[in-house]
Amino acid sequence: MRIRLWTMLDATPAGRRVPGTVPVFLVGVALGAVASAWAVHRGINMDYGDSMAHLTIARRIVDSKTPGLQQLGTVWLPLPHLLLLPLVMNLWLWHTGIAACILGSLCLGATSAGLYRIMARLDFDGIGRLVGLSILLTNLSLLYACTEALTEPVLIACIVCCLAGLAGWTFAPRRLSGGELSVFAGIPAAGAVLSRYEGWALVLSGALYVGIVSWRRRDTWRQILVCCFAFAVVPAASVGWWLAYNMAWYGNPLEFLTGPYSAAAFTQTFIQQGLLSTKGNLGLSTEVYVEALVQTSGLVPMLLGVLGALVMTVRWGLSNRALLIWLAGTSSVFLLFSLTTGQHIMVNPASAPPGADYNNRYALSAVPWFALLTAFLVGSSRGFRRTRIAGSVVIIALMVGQVAYWLGDPRDRLSVINEGESGHVAFVGVKAAATWLRTHYDGGDILMDESSDKLAIAPVLGIPMNQIYNRSSGAGFEEAIADPATHVRWVFMHTALPKNLSTQSAYDHVAIVLLKDPGFTMRFKLVYSQDGFGIYRRTGSDHG
Repeated sequence: MRIRLWTMLDATPAGRRVPGTVPVFLVGVALGAVASAWAVHRGINMDYGDSMAHLTIARRIVDSKTPGLQQLGTVWLPLPHLLLLPLVMNLWLWHTGIAACILGSLCLGATSAGLYRIMARLDFDGIGRLVGLSILLTNLSLLYACTEALTEPVLIACIVCCLAGLAGWTFAPRRLSGGELSVFAGIPAAGAVLSRYEGWALVLSGALYVGIVSWRRRDTWRQILVCCFAFAVVPAASVGWWLAYNMAWYGNPLEFLTGPYSAAAFTQTFIQQGLLSTKGNLGLSTEVYVEALVQTSGLVPMLLGVLGALVMTVRWGLSNRALLIWLAGTSSVFLLFSLTTGQHIMVNPASAPPGADYNNRYALSAVPWFALLTAFLVGSSRGFRRTRIAGSVVIIALMVGQVAYWLGDPRDRLSVINEGESGHVAFVGVKAAATWLRTHYDGGDILMDESSDKLAIAPVLGIPMNQIYNRSSGAGFEEAIADPATHVRWVFMHTALPKNLSTQSAYDHVAIVLLKDPGFTMRFKLVYSQDGFGIYRRTGSDHG
């Protein structure tokens, strides 16, 4: 059995078929499931506020006062929510966050299988493929991210599957058609486009790669353009759909860029406070991003990746195989560009001023790139078997040391886990309040601004969202604020307005109005209060 498995992992691709893909996919899913079981048992699979917000958005599409695709909003791209949708329709999977664990495990499996197929297409031997997979699957930050409803696991899976499709198109013995290029590379690229904006950069670099490969095949200009079109048409249609969605619902095709919930609005507060110091500063942006790489990918994989890049440049130059591996670094280039132009913010010890870890998980998209570069060191040549085995043993020993270092103090040494732990602490009070309301809930509608600071806890609340008036309810939300006594039985809000929030949209619209309304406390009684959050129940007869 072991001999058969090794033969499969060392096999050469045969057409579209790459032996070993299914077992590798299942291993990735299994490791994701183990990580998920651990996270759920520890109660840390919904520590990120963004994670709870993603779960909430997905469920609102089918369960809210105003269900429909408009509930996707513009804060985030839609694919992660659409993938969560069939899972969060089950109230228990949504309430426990296990819906996100299932999606994350599947994404890890897809990433593992895609990475394996890329290495097979690059003609890495079985040893190299195992080394590459070990870099990916021992990354504790990525494993943890796959237990949360974050966008990074979906993005990474789409990027890797796109690269696997491009590898198949480039290196398959039979020349693949434009339709096959669209299906196997274009569709995953479209998935990346609809997951995070790093995917938009991938389409540009991927189209350039397709053009170069076609040119090297001595294709005519018409054939080159057809191939580039075949790759880019599905992602371009996805961008068009997103622009049309924004236009249809908000009257502005660029609402996601310029609206009150956009990244530009979010970073404006940091600019005003002088905290967006990477803007216009390439040197500082590089320092911050490198620190994020060290804290997410790990120093050992990063150094091995740099060594692999140097050796690959000497041996492969700018061949098609080398270009494919460089293509895996697209997201890193995009993130560095975004930091320098002020479109993204990351905070870590390299920031000026330094601060609590924030958004370093974006750098997780570099993990497959480092995995490919490290695998190159031992898997790109099928000669010198003993040397390669010895090199693999050294790399595995170094990775064991890296994992042991991480496990020694994961909160301090892994910024992704550290940020999650910070969220866990920050949400203790509001989650306790949500749990109290879930336990004492006896029917009636609830008024809460779950888009405000720390109130995106609807999954913890676990009550069907058609019972909740929130900002996404539109006019009904404003009517409930204006006259809560005739609309709701419960009000869940801040008991005092917080200061210095990231955007104006983070302020609690319910509290802004009701804390100043003397008539509110005549009709509603404070029944639970903790850490600045209060739950109010209507007094008198319960008619709604």
